[in-house]
Amino acid sequence: MASLAAAFLLLPVFVRPGSTAELGDSAPPLEIAEWIKGEPVDWNQAKGKNVIVVEFWATWCGPCRVSIPHLTDLQRRFAERGVLIVGISDESAAQVRPFVDSMGDKMDYQVAIDREGKTGQAYMAAFGVSGIPHAFVVDREGRIAWHGHPMSGLEQVLDRLAANTFDLAIERKRLAGQRQVQQYLEMALRGDDDAKLDVLAKEILAVEKELGWIQYGEVLDLAAIRNTARFQTLMRDYQRALLAGRGEAELAKIEEKAAPLAPKGFRFADFKLYYQVQRNFQEYYRAATRKGAEVTVAELSKNLEVVPPVNAEMLNEMAWTLLTDERIEKRDAKLAMRFAQAAFDACKGQDSDVVDTYARSLFDSGRIAEAIAQQRRAIELCNDRDRMGDLEANLVRYQKAK
Repeated sequence: MASLAAAFLLLPVFVRPGSTAELGDSAPPLEIAEWIKGEPVDWNQAKGKNVIVVEFWATWCGPCRVSIPHLTDLQRRFAERGVLIVGISDESAAQVRPFVDSMGDKMDYQVAIDREGKTGQAYMAAFGVSGIPHAFVVDREGRIAWHGHPMSGLEQVLDRLAANTFDLAIERKRLAGQRQVQQYLEMALRGDDDAKLDVLAKEILAVEKELGWIQYGEVLDLAAIRNTARFQTLMRDYQRALLAGRGEAELAKIEEKAAPLAPKGFRFADFKLYYQVQRNFQEYYRAATRKGAEVTVAELSKNLEVVPPVNAEMLNEMAWTLLTDERIEKRDAKLAMRFAQAAFDACKGQDSDVVDTYARSLFDSGRIAEAIAQQRRAIELCNDRDRMGDLEANLVRYQKAK
């Protein structure tokens, strides 16, 4: 149910003020423990010749995985114009190498392991950034020319650098505007009065007008940011009230304040179900992965005998965890099927990833013919070329088992 996801929609996250580094600074050297894929990047040889993208990621990071095909596409498109992309993880080589090997040509750029987190400190920490994935662009002069999410603005920056139309002064103004938006967001989350927010909004909109956009290709909607921030604040109060077992009267007061700010189609009754399923699943998962007593795990699974189709994405992740997480020693195929079926129902069988998970749950339950039929459906629904190979491999596996 999209409205539930929208309730906790991630607002734009920009660099925080107080960072020690600035655009235009000389790029620090890469402190690398091991190169997993591709040749080592020589900073001295690259200067005057290459534009280098230093991207921080991790195997466990879902958004990082989403950005990998995009980075591969950029590397292939800009290779002839001297662009080198380097993905850096602070995980161990034993964790990263199997992941990179499994990706094959889908992850077609240099990959390296950070040495004791030194590269992360020199880039991420210096710019006050904590979330991944995050990319830094080093121009041919060896200066940090841009940084941000690799799916938002990186392509435009590389294009301008390749065409020699990139303006570092403009990027500095853009970054200052992003910091103002971050300040605006934090003020809205604190509940500052509208008059203060309006003053800052005028300054931000002036920057937006001058530059065209503060975030490449994204129209800045400050009213939406304000409303969403305040809605999130109220919903945190709502969660606390649910956790504390507050009565309907107290919940109704919060609902009355939050309702005018809620995303279209949002329903508090659905959110209560969503929240309860999350809590029950977390309790079950903790017991199932910490080698708890079997009776405890069995008791907790009773709280999940009914799984309402409240949020396809959330339920799909839970089903996939139950099916594949190596920390769960004793799998409950029926419970995994319950979540997979609920996710399938929530999206009406129209999401290829959800149908893929549903097919896996059917296969693990011994219903191979049904698994094959649903896997074929997942392939038909898929419009992601990079994802298609995995889906087809799963189908072959099920057919061989039959």
